[in-house]
Amino acid sequence: MRHGRDADGLHLCALSNGKIVAALSAYVYEPGAPELAAMRLPEIQGVTVEIGKRVGLATHRGNLISAQIASWMVRQICEALRPSRFFLIVRVSEHRHLIDTYARHGFTYHTEVGSGDDAIGVMTTTGEKALEEFYLIHRESTREGAAGPSPLSVPSLVRFLADGGRGSLLAVDRLATENHYTESFTLQTEVPRLTAQGKLILAEQRPRLAATPFPPAPASLLDIGTGPGDYLAAVSEEEPLKGYRVRGVEPAPQLLARARSAFPEYDFSDGSAYATGEAESSHDVVTANFVFIHLRSPDLALLEMRRILRPGGLLYVVDVNDATFSGPEVVRRVLRAYDRDYPGDRQLLGDLPRRARELGFELIRRFSTTLRGAGVPEPVFGPDEIRIGKAHAWSLLSFVGSQHGLEEAFEEAENHYFATECELGLDLETQVYRLSG
Repeated sequence: MRHGRDADGLHLCALSNGKIVAALSAYVYEPGAPELAAMRLPEIQGVTVEIGKRVGLATHRGNLISAQIASWMVRQICEALRPSRFFLIVRVSEHRHLIDTYARHGFTYHTEVGSGDDAIGVMTTTGEKALEEFYLIHRESTREGAAGPSPLSVPSLVRFLADGGRGSLLAVDRLATENHYTESFTLQTEVPRLTAQGKLILAEQRPRLAATPFPPAPASLLDIGTGPGDYLAAVSEEEPLKGYRVRGVEPAPQLLARARSAFPEYDFSDGSAYATGEAESSHDVVTANFVFIHLRSPDLALLEMRRILRPGGLLYVVDVNDATFSGPEVVRRVLRAYDRDYPGDRQLLGDLPRRARELGFELIRRFSTTLRGAGVPEPVFGPDEIRIGKAHAWSLLSFVGSQHGLEEAFEEAENHYFATECELGLDLETQVYRLSG
């Protein structure tokens, strides 16, 4: 089986005992490519990706390996390239039955090209809503536990393209304009919540900061996704970071403006996790607090962090991990539904060490604190646990109620939570990485 663009295609292969047992190929087309016109595909902005050449050894069919690499291929292409369209072709005379199969997996029959035994059917996935659903379905199928007892370990497409001199394919500009976090909040409601959250997290972080081998001052620290600036201003006064040159970047204009007005003595600039605007190898420490769970492409963010950190520099990540949730099933269901449809990944922290390792980061510290909702008037700090009031704990999940279609389920979960003696638990994780020299 051959394709005219094999030399520059993307090929993902599964190996067992050193032998390729399944493979999938994809081909990237810029607008105006003659191959698109030949398939009678209309002109659109952005790249088009053809999914083709899915093959597997007979000895390994039926074990879902081909399906797994297909889902990983689609997921990584969506995260790294943000294509505007996918398409595939079906030889009608031989594989007409596959048309219904692909339709169940998100493709729509577009047209037929040629005639007789040479006729091919062209199927597409296009449009923002259809592409989003396509991505989320394949992301869900690649999560741990979704693909059976032996999930594949798949290399990073971002690293493959960047290290192979094809970084121009990465959708940095398009991803930098996306901010899933800010889509559903107002400054008036979010700043007080972030301020209260920052005070709680700062108390939790003090022993974590003290246990981290930060380079001695003077050193340079960049905080990515700095928000309204309160937490950065507070944490920079902690003993391990005193004497540091501290900067913050924030992509949301309203939060950036607030940070600049509230803390004029600090340097805040416009920038995202994908495009900070910072010089190469310009910082000793990069911090990312409650950032990774909101990103479409964690690998692309790690690539940017690798670029701006000096060799041996530290990446300090703080985030929640929804995979650690404990509580009543009615609340678990609504949180699971939110996670399934949210473009960011609130279960990412379990996979972040593997992703970071591929981009040259070594995990050197890992801490976990359980935030537990209980009937206490003020937070109670214990070893690796913080007990907070029930209302405070529920406020940490208030974002769920903002997702369209979950309003009734969220209200049901809220009523159950406050009408019973149940508790909620969710882990706050700190992961510290060192960039290899």
